[in-house]
Amino acid sequence: MYGMVHRSMPVCFSIEQYKTIEAYAKKHGMLNASQALEELLERR
Repeated sequence: MYGMVHRSMPVCFSIEQYKTIEAYAKKHGMLNASQALEELLERR
């Protein structure tokens, strides 16, 4: 998987936080919350 970072630490969210991430993903044309998390982690 060229260009992808393999993350080994799990990330936990409350239901409300996960719904917020899902809404962000949907708003930005992503397929799922995982894609949104990857984008947000790359920004930091």
